Amino acid sequence: MTIYFSPIVTRSRLIFLCVFLIASCSATIVVQAEEKLPNSQSGFGSVKRLPVVRRLSEQFLEKLDRERAALAEQVKPMEVPYPFVRGTFHFHSHFSHDSNGTLKEIIAAAKATNTRVIGFTEHKSREVDVVAENVAGLHDGVYFLAGTESSDVLKNALHWPGREGEDDLSFLCHQEEIPTFDRTKYDGIEIYNTHSDAKDEPIAMLITAMIMNMGTVQNHPESAFCAILDYPADFLKRFDRLTAMDQYPGIAGNDSHQNQRLQIAALPNGGIEVLDYADKVVWTDDGLRAKMLLAAFGQTDKPAERKILTTIQLDPYEISMRHVGTFLQIEEVNEQSVRSALRNGRIILGFELIAPLPSVGFWVGLQNSPLGTVGDQVQFKTGMELHISLPASAQIRVVRNGQTFATAESNELVVDLKEPGVYRMEALQVLAGQRYPWVLSNPIYLVEGER
Repeated sequence: MTIYFSPIVTRSRLIFLCVFLIASCSATIVVQAEEKLPNSQSGFGSVKRLPVVRRLSEQFLEKLDRERAALAEQVKPMEVPYPFVRGTFHFHSHFSHDSNGTLKEIIAAAKATNTRVIGFTEHKSREVDVVAENVAGLHDGVYFLAGTESSDVLKNALHWPGREGEDDLSFLCHQEEIPTFDRTKYDGIEIYNTHSDAKDEPIAMLITAMIMNMGTVQNHPESAFCAILDYPADFLKRFDRLTAMDQYPGIAGNDSHQNQRLQIAALPNGGIEVLDYADKVVWTDDGLRAKMLLAAFGQTDKPAERKILTTIQLDPYEISMRHVGTFLQIEEVNEQSVRSALRNGRIILGFELIAPLPSVGFWVGLQNSPLGTVGDQVQFKTGMELHISLPASAQIRVVRNGQTFATAESNELVVDLKEPGVYRMEALQVLAGQRYPWVLSNPIYLVEGER
């Protein structure tokens, strides 16, 4: 969550601004008690999740920045038997009614994050065919899927209509909004969504925390975004239930819009107004609240014309894209390979604001010969081993049939396999005293076979 501010706002002015925001929100602010992280059952001991006011404080973000930088220094690429490419899915541009993002901005962000595949999921429009008009295929080194968020028949769907002889592809999105669904109508599911993740923060407390720490957040934009990151416990529990029945792919939903921008402007009449990303006035006032807010920004006189006091940009493409990647285990990027990887669950999620992920390996082998990786259905054989290889040490957790199967604190793990099951891997990092997901894999499906 990146915030850019033009003025320097003093602590005393922030008090006025916080009072204003709290009153405007009409919400009771209750300081959050520390709470256990949802992933405290992972076998690495209890970790307390700090209140958001503390997670956005100068002390916390500076520490998080230092520890993220130190972890990045430890990351070393390694050889793995199954290569991957980085993708970003659930993505909006100017073809959506709630985004002004341009193709040039998107490609620049993709190149900055080494993203090679982008899955557009535009909101449908009566004025334009957002699939037909959008870019598709290879463009300036980035491969695009042109699609929509929700189709004509499916609710909460990331839908990519068939192209180049390939079938349609649909993934359930915002699964927190859908208590039950027909799995046969979707090809897979989001197992993380950035917007869904942010929604669990008490909104009034979050706004207050941002305002109280605006300068700090400006100086530590990536760590501020990380501070909102949670382990998606409920999403993964449902994912484990789905994959226990049969193969079912899981992806990350970046939900990128680059539309969370607000501008606060002083007016010649002594009033104030707030404009959204499209420069539409979403709030205005010329009374006591306006005077309080103007005072908070040090604006004591009436400007000759509208004067922008501050611009707040919450979700620039580059940071929302880097936040989490959907890595596809493919060698060549084309329509068939991308859709095949998505359909078959050849997918690993990597949260690269926590640490870069230049390579990662999760596979089953026999006598040092790889037999299968994520998304694969492999016949179980006596003597099989499960292999994990990470570019830096982490808290590794192997999940079998929804339950913890093995844990380790290392960058390598080899586990003897005694029976079939649905196996997936997690790699977690503890930074600034908080535990964050770094890598979440799709499962490997070991089925009954030779003994």
